[in-house]
Amino acid sequence: MRTAVILAGGWGERLWPLSTRERPKQLLDVDGGGTLVSRTVRRVEPLLDLERGLVLTGESLRATILPELSPIPEGRVIGEPAGRNTAPAIALAAHVLSRENPDSVMVVLPADHLIGDAASFRETLEIAIGAAEKHDALVTLGIRPTRPETEYGYIRAGEAAAPDVRRVDSFVEKPDAETAALYLADGSYLWNSGMFIWRAERILRETAKYLPDVSDALDLVTGEPGGDEFRSSIAEYYDSVPSVSIDYGVMEKADDVVVVPATFDWDDVGAWSALERVWEQDSMGNATEGDVLLVDSRNNVVCSDGNVVAVLGMTDVVVVSTGQGTLVCPKDRARDVREVVAELRLRHERRRS
Repeated sequence: MRTAVILAGGWGERLWPLSTRERPKQLLDVDGGGTLVSRTVRRVEPLLDLERGLVLTGESLRATILPELSPIPEGRVIGEPAGRNTAPAIALAAHVLSRENPDSVMVVLPADHLIGDAASFRETLEIAIGAAEKHDALVTLGIRPTRPETEYGYIRAGEAAAPDVRRVDSFVEKPDAETAALYLADGSYLWNSGMFIWRAERILRETAKYLPDVSDALDLVTGEPGGDEFRSSIAEYYDSVPSVSIDYGVMEKADDVVVVPATFDWDDVGAWSALERVWEQDSMGNATEGDVLLVDSRNNVVCSDGNVVAVLGMTDVVVVSTGQGTLVCPKDRARDVREVVAELRLRHERRRS
């Protein structure tokens, strides 16, 4: 069985105030093509068994996200009672799938990526699934860099393991600008997409080896997805596991990890500055959405979710206005919007105390 495991638990706080806990990034339509999560489902529908697929999302978001997930059954949408990063979520999904079919192959996909060519994406997935099935490998998809990006992790690809598949020499943390430029020129470095393909049994073995606390806690999980017993048991599971990413917890340590270099267009739309790669730009380099008026302004990202937003005499800024708030910052500080969100959270907590 080949099926999708879609991770839809984050909320994209760098895209505040458009992305909020009530309507997070995966529920945004950033370019008119539908919500990011619904597009994630549609891209793999011709290739995978979505009737047996799983979606993991925050319990508070579960009811909101359900209409975007057809044909994945409602009972296969797991509401996480707490955020514990990707490793516990993936281990839980592998546990469920391996009980149902020991030969299950999981295609693990974040719900909030923007991918241009669905056919090319599926062709790449076919290669990755083949490597997982034939060689029992841990497979990741790597994106060929198009710019010296400092906000992505990188993969250093080594020798060929099979046609269109290369061994992973190392995972590399986010580099500074000078190092990112060297990676781009080198040609053997790929962006780490956060998309993984493997047999459920294989990732369970690796989790037991490198994250025994997570593996042991899986014994708490009983019942079938969608049932009361299952929901009760995963509450105990999430109370017991640490917060750790699958990259740090398993992939950086495991043997026999391979990467399939992808040819499709990809963007994680991780900050407001990314939208200038998505939205059409005017003759002055401004990328806009909504009711926006620009006068003597260039190279800006401006979004209005309601009233007109007028920008006069500005260069290289982000201006966003929604019913949740207004953001103004230099474009090169767009990655720091999390600091604003953290301050707002502290303000809210102080008012409640």
